[in-house]
Amino acid sequence: MILLVTTSSRSKECAAALERGTGCKAHVAASVPQALAKLQAADYDILAIDQSLLESDFRALDTLLNRCGTAMPVHVNLALHSSERIMREVQVALRRAEEERVVAARLAGKLLRNELCSEVTGILLTSELALRQRGLPPEIAEKINSVRELAEKMRSRLEIH
Repeated sequence: MILLVTTSSRSKECAAALERGTGCKAHVAASVPQALAKLQAADYDILAIDQSLLESDFRALDTLLNRCGTAMPVHVNLALHSSERIMREVQVALRRAEEERVVAARLAGKLLRNELCSEVTGILLTSELALRQRGLPPEIAEKINSVRELAEKMRSRLEIH
C-alpha cells in the first residue's frame, strides 16, 4: 500500500495514477496527524510525502520519518511534476524496497544459520563427552545417542542450505 501525504488538489488524481501504475492501493492523507493515524492503522510499503507539506511544517518530515515503520519514504512534488512522473518515482522506490527486503531476509537467514550451527556443534560436543562417561546406564546412553544423531541431521541440513 502507498500513503500519499499532500494538501494538493491533485491528490485523488495522483493516487489513482499510483494505483494504476503500481497495482498497489493508494491512500491519501491531507495532514501529518492524518498520515500518522493511517500509518498506525496499517502497514504501508511507500510513504510519498509532498514537498509543499514539508515547506509549511518543517517538523513534519522528522515526525513522519520517525513513525513510518517499514514504509520507504519518497519525496514528491505535486506542484511541479505530473502524476506519471510521481508514479515512476514510486515504482522505483517499490523495487528498491523489495530488493532491500530480499537482502535483509537473506542476511537474517544467514545469521540464524550461523547461530544454529554453533548451537548444534555444542550439542554434538556435549553428547560425545557424555557418551564417554564410564558407568553410563544403557538407557541414558541410548537417549544421548539419539540426541547426537538428531544434531548430526540438523548440522547436515544447515550446511546444505
